Amino acid sequence: TSLPADVQDVVVHNLPGCERAVILRHGYAVEYDMVWPHQIDATAMTKLVKGLFLAGQINGTSGYEEAAGQGLIAGLNAVRFTRGQSLLRLRRDQCYIGVLMDDLVTKTPREPYRMFTSRAEHRLMLRSDNADERLTPLGRELGLVDDARWQRFEQRRAAKARIKQQLIDGRRGDQRLVDLARRPETTAQDVARWFGRDVNESGMTKVAPDDRLIATVLADIQYAGYVERQQRDVQRLERQEDRAFPADFDFALVAGLRNEARNVLTKFRPATLGQAGRLAGVTPADVMLLSVTLTK
Repeated sequence: TSLPADVQDVVVHNLPGCERAVILRHGYAVEYDMVWPHQIDATAMTKLVKGLFLAGQINGTSGYEEAAGQGLIAGLNAVRFTRGQSLLRLRRDQCYIGVLMDDLVTKTPREPYRMFTSRAEHRLMLRSDNADERLTPLGRELGLVDDARWQRFEQRRAAKARIKQQLIDGRRGDQRLVDLARRPETTAQDVARWFGRDVNESGMTKVAPDDRLIATVLADIQYAGYVERQQRDVQRLERQEDRAFPADFDFALVAGLRNEARNVLTKFRPATLGQAGRLAGVTPADVMLLSVTLTK
């Protein structure tokens, strides 16, 4: 509560049974200001002050996982900025932090932002059990993954490859194990039993892989068709996603652009064509005009 102390005294003492209560510490409210996220880029750097990176509730998010995710991006890019290196923007199909940062800079928040899985259009690819495959190689490239962690990652990746190959090579009667694994009713426990008994009977080496690895491999196999379709969509969008606007690009000078789109683009100043297309008030026709202007 933000009520004055004397008002709190009156409220409490008027509660039945609390007439003689002693308040040891009065309630208080915490208020904080925020920077409207359209003033920052998906790299967490402010557009007005180069080299100033913001993360956390100041950007209009909750102070939990969302703040921590921003901190990773802001810290990484702050170091890269001081070294004169290009700044990193994570894509929406790459990880939930990418979705978070892109949402912040393309949408006006009405309440503190929370990261829900439903906000990601590519969430079929953003499973918790494949996060290492999506991000560890990038972390290694950026110098964030040490030798010991990289070695564990490579061991896990090799183990997954062995499981997949054994499913391809193994058979139960006249059926390949990989075809059986594609069936929606097949569970990780079924595959574990195959490796414990049936795979060995088909002349293959008996193994006892990690149950979590089996579950991951099974998910890869069962969702492969859907994931491939989603990857084709991602590749189609990447062509415009990575097209960056020059720092001094003047949206007001784009011929044929609708006034609503021009105002929105001038306010948010998206860094890429992909970001521009996700702004409310910007239509596919507007994006086409921007693309033609960039080409010129």
